Amino acid sequence: MAAHASAFKHLPSRTVGRRAPNLAGAIYGTLVAIAVVAGLGESASVSTARAFWILVASGVFFWAAHVYAYLLSDRIRGHVPTTRAEVQRIVFREWPLFQSTFPPAVPLALGWFGLIDGDAALVLATIVGVATLAAWGVSFSRREGYGLTGIIASASINAAVGLLIVGLKVAVP
Repeated sequence: MAAHASAFKHLPSRTVGRRAPNLAGAIYGTLVAIAVVAGLGESASVSTARAFWILVASGVFFWAAHVYAYLLSDRIRGHVPTTRAEVQRIVFREWPLFQSTFPPAVPLALGWFGLIDGDAALVLATIVGVATLAAWGVSFSRREGYGLTGIIASASINAAVGLLIVGLKVAVP
């Protein structure tokens, strides 16, 4: 029984590592997505279709900016020549930054197609973003072998960071 529990305990970290090799990029992208959605939620004139496209465009912009910045900085420092292989490596390494806009985009798409109310879509997109941060906290704490208290603390801290962003966006007119 103990052998099965041990194997199961380490399964999430292997899975997470394969899904998002750039965990920092995934977290950063989630934070950007939360900030974008929270900012859009403050404007009564933004449709869910427009909010969807602004979120996706923001994700593409930040992803492309990171790719460009890494390629340029490596080239300037002279450490890595800009080859097709290097471009592909950086593009794929930074992909989780853009991928992290997908979960909050789902409620916005549902609002766009009229399946849920527009205001509800924006609120749900924010909740999904904060829940995604909490899930990253669970993944990391499990990966590090934390117990239940550590898992709850990590998830709570990550969710609090997301809520802090929402609070700052709401507080600043």
